[in-house]
Amino acid sequence: MKIGFIGLGRMGFPLASHLVKNGLEVTVFDLNPNQIEKFIELGGQKALSIQEIAKKSDVVITMLPGPKQSKEVILGDDGVLANLSSGKYLIELSTIDTETVDLLYQHAQEKNIKFADAPVGRLAAHADLGQSLFMLGAKETDLAELQELLLKMGTTVLHCGEPGAGTRMKLINNLMVLCYCQLNSEALVLAQGLGLDAQKTFDVLTGTTASNGQLKEKWPVKVLKGDLSPGFDIALGFKDLTLACQAAQSTGISLPVGNLVRNMFQLARHAGKDGQDTSSMTDFWAEANNIEKIRL
Repeated sequence: MKIGFIGLGRMGFPLASHLVKNGLEVTVFDLNPNQIEKFIELGGQKALSIQEIAKKSDVVITMLPGPKQSKEVILGDDGVLANLSSGKYLIELSTIDTETVDLLYQHAQEKNIKFADAPVGRLAAHADLGQSLFMLGAKETDLAELQELLLKMGTTVLHCGEPGAGTRMKLINNLMVLCYCQLNSEALVLAQGLGLDAQKTFDVLTGTTASNGQLKEKWPVKVLKGDLSPGFDIALGFKDLTLACQAAQSTGISLPVGNLVRNMFQLARHAGKDGQDTSSMTDFWAEANNIEKIRL
C-alpha cells in the first residue's frame, strides 16, 4: 500500500514517521522543506506537488491547520480529489468544521473515493511515541482496513459513526479539553494567590474528583515545568473553540462556557501567547493577576 501524507506539522510529522517505522511506503508533501528533508532521513519519500502525491498513492492522508487549508489541498483544481483514482482512500486527520467535512465527503463520493475523517486525540507527546487516539468517522465496510492503517500510527481507534462523525466528536472533545485549560489556570492562580504550595495544590487537585487529564498529564510536563513550546498552540486552541462554537450556533445549541473560554483564549492571543502551548493560559492569568508564575 502506497501512502501519501500531506502536512508535516507538530502532529503530522510523528504520525507519518510511525507509518515509515512500521514498514509502509510513505511519500510526503509539505510547504516547509526542512520538515521534508527530516522525513527523508527517516526513510520516507517526497513529492513535488499535491498532484503528484495523489496520483501515486493508494491512500492520501491530510493533517492540516484548519478548514481553509483542507479545502485548498483537497478540493483545489490540482488538489487531492482531482488526481486520486477511483476506489482509493482519502483520510482527513485535520480538525475542521462540520460544514467542511461534509463538503469533502460529498465531493469524495462523487468521485468514488473512499472517505474517512479521523481527527487525532491525546497530546503531541503521545504522537511522538506512537500512542495517538483516532476518532474515526467511516463506513462500516471500510472499518477493518482503516483501523489496521491507523493503528500503525497510534494505539486506539474509536469508531464514532459515518463519515463526518469523527470531526463532530473531535470538536466536542476539544471543547472540554480547552475549557479545562481555563479552569485549571484559574484554580492554580487562585491557589498561588492564597499562599498555597504549588506541589501540594497539584497533589490534591489530581488526587480528587477535580482531576482531569490536562492537569494530571500535561501541566507537569509543560507550563508547570516552564516548557511553553506548543504541543497544542494557543492559536490552534482558539481555532478549535471557534469551530465548536460555530457548530453549536448552526444547530441552535447554547454554549455559554465554551464561548466565554473562547474569549479568554482571544485575550491570551492579544497578550502575545500565540506560538505557546495551551497550558500557558496559566502563565497568562498569573501575569494578568500580577501573581508569580507557578512552577513545580
